[in-house]
Amino acid sequence: MQAARAQRQADRGVSAVRGRLLDTSRARSDVAAAMTIPVWIAPTIAIALAVMAACLLAMGAVTVAIGLGLRARSRALTAQLANLTADARAVADRLKIEIEGYVDLSGETRARLKGALDSVQTRLEDLDALADVMQEEIEETALGAASLLRTVRRSGAVLGAARRAVRRRPPAEREG
Repeated sequence: MQAARAQRQADRGVSAVRGRLLDTSRARSDVAAAMTIPVWIAPTIAIALAVMAACLLAMGAVTVAIGLGLRARSRALTAQLANLTADARAVADRLKIEIEGYVDLSGETRARLKGALDSVQTRLEDLDALADVMQEEIEETALGAASLLRTVRRSGAVLGAARRAVRRRPPAEREG
């Protein structure tokens, strides 16, 4: 029975809170009366929202403009970078050709220098052999000259002794 009574009261908008009845429809009207908004607030909020939307649109437009400007500038920079890269490649290719030329020249010069050093080495060896032969010949000539000089001295001493002996003899013995 109490359940049926509570059902009927709920249907009428009355609820039971701790045994007391509370009229919810009346509470709703009291809250609505307390929450009445002044007339000027709604248009002010609408204007503020319109200003915020316009600001957001302006920021979006500025962002798009900056993006498009950056895109154009990046394309220009990309083109300049491509030109710079092409120039750098051309310089690198030219340097490569020049360096290869110097490497070839260096190889040729090294080969010629090595041949010249071998030739000089051979000539020095020949000159050393000639110096050895000349020294031997000079030594033999010096020994021969010394021997000849000794022989001449001895012969001169013998001839001198013979001459002195001839001078010491009287002239009569000499003719005989």
